Amino acid sequence: MKIDKKVNFDICTFCNHKCTFCSNSDPRTIKEQTSLDDFMEVMRNVEKHVNITELGLSAKGEVLVNNEFSQIVRASKEEFGISYVYFSTNGALLDDKKANALLEAGIDSIKFSINALNKESYKEVHLVDDFELVIKNFKNMLRLKREKYKGLKIFLSSVIEMDERSLKDAFRELLGDDFVLIDGISVYALSFTPKFEVHSNKKVTKKCTIPFNELYINSDGSLGLCCKDYFDSINFGSLVEHDFMDVYNSEAFKKLRDMHTKSEFPDNHLCKNCLLYGEE
Repeated sequence: MKIDKKVNFDICTFCNHKCTFCSNSDPRTIKEQTSLDDFMEVMRNVEKHVNITELGLSAKGEVLVNNEFSQIVRASKEEFGISYVYFSTNGALLDDKKANALLEAGIDSIKFSINALNKESYKEVHLVDDFELVIKNFKNMLRLKREKYKGLKIFLSSVIEMDERSLKDAFRELLGDDFVLIDGISVYALSFTPKFEVHSNKKVTKKCTIPFNELYINSDGSLGLCCKDYFDSINFGSLVEHDFMDVYNSEAFKKLRDMHTKSEFPDNHLCKNCLLYGEE
């Protein structure tokens, strides 16, 4: 009997931006991308045992750097029949050609990460001068949704320190009438890599469901823990070389799930320092 899981396959950890709040530019970040052939091999392994309820295709990098991305999306829909496939992007590489290719391949949802409201601030945060290009590409995606792909979900996320209402008003002014086609806007608190490098005395106040309900697959096809493991410190084994259930039921993964069940972690454990946990 198959188990139900949400899957996140991080198929590219290279990035065209160097955002000041992101771990990607840290030299410890392992830079890899998944080929279509390796994606197919890993997914066939997983699919033997897992009913994939939804599939995310990005995490620690810019997925549009992967030149086989649209083929991977098409395979996700046609070969594996996954009902909901999505990704996040900074949007700079999502020109009209790539947008149409992804929409024709069957992508269901796109989230743009835009972390400034003008050209000057954008360059300070993203360390590249792509603000006008990103807004242009975002407007184009909204147009494509309005004209042809009405079922497409489009989201926007930002780390701008503004209340949600003010942020929505600012983006409404930037994006024009098609702003109403955006399905949701999320304001995220800034999260810096050092938050995961300090000794923590925090007690668990919120249970994490990821080790039980989700799967996180690294670009090299190995089973990891989650996207907050910025430098791949927890790795349960290769899904290219081993059967999925052997990796999923490994002693290391069982031990990790037991830690979460009991809410007991070594003081220096990544999960203990995760932002999902806080002071009582």
